[in-house]
Amino acid sequence: SARLPEYLLSQNTPTTQTVNNEQNNTSSIITTNNPFFSTTSSPTYSKNITQQQQQTRKFSKYASVDHSSAYTDAMASSHGQQLQLALEEGRGKDDAPFDPFSAFLDEMGQTVDNVEDDGDGGSGSDGIEEAEFEEYDNQEDENEEEDEYQPMYDTTGAPLRPKSERLALRAGYPSGGNFAVIYLAGFQHKVTKDDLLVVNKLKPVSEWSVGSTHTIKGDDVLLVANQYKTCVGLPGVAGAEVDVMVEEITRDKTLVIFKKRRRKNSRRKNGFRRQVTFLRVLDVRMPEGEAVADGSLESESIAA
Repeated sequence: SARLPEYLLSQNTPTTQTVNNEQNNTSSIITTNNPFFSTTSSPTYSKNITQQQQQTRKFSKYASVDHSSAYTDAMASSHGQQLQLALEEGRGKDDAPFDPFSAFLDEMGQTVDNVEDDGDGGSGSDGIEEAEFEEYDNQEDENEEEDEYQPMYDTTGAPLRPKSERLALRAGYPSGGNFAVIYLAGFQHKVTKDDLLVVNKLKPVSEWSVGSTHTIKGDDVLLVANQYKTCVGLPGVAGAEVDVMVEEITRDKTLVIFKKRRRKNSRRKNGFRRQVTFLRVLDVRMPEGEAVADGSLESESIAA
């Protein structure tokens, strides 16, 4: 018979034991509900048990963990109140600089307009009306065109954020939003919205061309989570999706390969530049029924 050691069993701990009979090819199952030791062990697994485990794995999609209450309690604690102070780092940084003469100039402009209105209505001393000239400026049209094509990212690839938001995040304020762990081109990447991925060149190029958008889903999405829920894939999270766009196909910086054999007058220096693809993460979506409303930074209003 197979028995657990006495030191692993606590008082009032329900246990079940079955005898292993090698002649009949039956395996013994030992189960304990001890909080410090909980397992199901078998010296020899029968075919029925392995088939049952395989069937359950096929029907499993992902494991969902709801930790919204723990997050709200943590934000309401002293540590959460301390994080709220990070908002003060960026408060008022987006306002225009204070000009002490602005109010004075506004009053002067109003007084000048009142004086002109009290005059002769634009007529000279001889009663001849003055001509009005209209100037046409092309700067307004140029400014409108510039407004239509405002950049979304800086030269480093990071999204353009207001100064107040950047200072608050740098001070430690949680950004929130969904993030995912994806499997792409033989590597795992932890991504969130607006991230820039540098991966090995994806082929075929006709499919992964510049400007094309792709949706990563199925077994390639290993984990999706936010501050309220976490979905762990078995092996992938069914229903979760990550949208990416190909921004550029180029070569990485030069990697110098130098080899020297001392006292042999032998040295070799080569350079290598791998071909890479730049991917921009457009959106990270959780499975239907698991998505939490307003789970991103926009709902928390970081600059409020």
